[in-house]
Amino acid sequence: MKKMFILMVLILAGCGMNEEAEPVSESHEIKIGDRSLVLESETLHAKKESNPEGLDAMYQDTDYHYKTGGNAKVTVKVRDIKNGDQFVMLQLKGKGTLTGTLEIPSANDYYFVDWTKNIPKREHDDVIGADKTKPPAGLFRYTNDHEFVNEVVMSHTFTSRERNKLYGSGRESMLRELVSEKNTLRHSKKGIEFTMTAERDEITEQWFLLAREPLFHDTDHLNEWITFQQTNYKEVNNWFTVDGSLKKLPWSIEPFTKDGYGRLLGIMMEKEALDRYFKYKDRYFYNLTVQTAANLWAYREAKSDTVWKTEYTSNWLKQKYDITAPYVDTRYNELIVLNLNRLGREFGVSQLEATLPEYSDYLLNLISIENVIHADKGYLPADYYSPQQGRQYIHASLNHALGEANMFIDVYNQTKEKKYLHAATDIRAGIESIGTDWIRPNGDLWYQINRDGTFDGNDYERLTLNDLKAHEKKWKSIGGKPSPILQKLIESKEQYLKSK
Repeated sequence: MKKMFILMVLILAGCGMNEEAEPVSESHEIKIGDRSLVLESETLHAKKESNPEGLDAMYQDTDYHYKTGGNAKVTVKVRDIKNGDQFVMLQLKGKGTLTGTLEIPSANDYYFVDWTKNIPKREHDDVIGADKTKPPAGLFRYTNDHEFVNEVVMSHTFTSRERNKLYGSGRESMLRELVSEKNTLRHSKKGIEFTMTAERDEITEQWFLLAREPLFHDTDHLNEWITFQQTNYKEVNNWFTVDGSLKKLPWSIEPFTKDGYGRLLGIMMEKEALDRYFKYKDRYFYNLTVQTAANLWAYREAKSDTVWKTEYTSNWLKQKYDITAPYVDTRYNELIVLNLNRLGREFGVSQLEATLPEYSDYLLNLISIENVIHADKGYLPADYYSPQQGRQYIHASLNHALGEANMFIDVYNQTKEKKYLHAATDIRAGIESIGTDWIRPNGDLWYQINRDGTFDGNDYERLTLNDLKAHEKKWKSIGGKPSPILQKLIESKEQYLKSK
């Protein structure tokens, strides 16, 4: 049997390796603060370490690349968070086995809180089918003579295959097909061990969060979060990778698979964790907020763009508008920049603050090239944009338009630039001009208006109603008067919901 090489990986900025380093010896010890991550695989070679990069006020990333004797590639991303904690994401790509051990030698006791116990049975969803992923395995608290040492949140181990579809002009739809999710954890007083195994065409991934202080101020906050993850599984991320979070995708994707997962932009910004951070200030929610903001920032930076483009194809958009990946979903981008701007202002990160005016200017440019639905007065920005789309089929939804008008009011309040106020005014005028035609015969609202003036689609249960109310509130805050038309839409929607 070939000799086993053990690599203890230092999660520490600035300790570089040569591009073609020799195989690491057994005596090479590298630390995560005062902890060690030990990786074992047959003839594990250290190949490259990246220079730390990120947003200094929030986090720094360092990537470590290795190669095993079976020619599998191993990547470890260490995300050093400003508060001293670390998110660590590992990826094994290609045939091989990798064992990882997070060592906590100063502890003499621990307990484990299971985050997956008694998960409610998930009903089949008409859009996404079955999401087979579960929340992290749980939280470990390590102590020494009852004194706190560390807390660790450990994920399950995810195995998947890449599924891609190529189009012309270098366009591509990218997603993953989940093969399995396993709990491979073995734990003791001295640490936690996990095993990652992949076949030639597979990718296996694992992540954990190492904390140097308790993650929750209150046990109730922990229990509430466990319950929320289990019951609101569509709104949380379970699967973090070196390239961001993966989430269950609708069945209407290309290439088709019932077990498709991808970087779903609407969930990458984990809004519930962000809101709980601002409400409770718990360390776990701070770390999750940094994690998701970092994933979104890295996503945009990797594509050298000022917007976030969806990287998988929706068959519905392809069939109706001839749109394939990548394309711009205006509502996802609006939600992303509003939340990143909020974080930028909270933590003093100018790059995140700037995302709001940057995207607002991008949307103004789409308006200028007529990527809109015109009304008698004003307009509604289209829900999507792609250079190859067929304009004759374009549509705009009420919730998108309201969200964009609200966003323009926010950026106007921050910058006082009139161009944003003019855009908000024009969108509001477009919605009002369509008037009560938004109301369906049953009292509910139509989801979208098409370029030819026809209406389609079932409205969300409460999202559009909340957007209508938020818009009226924001409009009033800048001195505007209430809209009789919008009030009729609100009242009709509320009456419809009461009658259900």
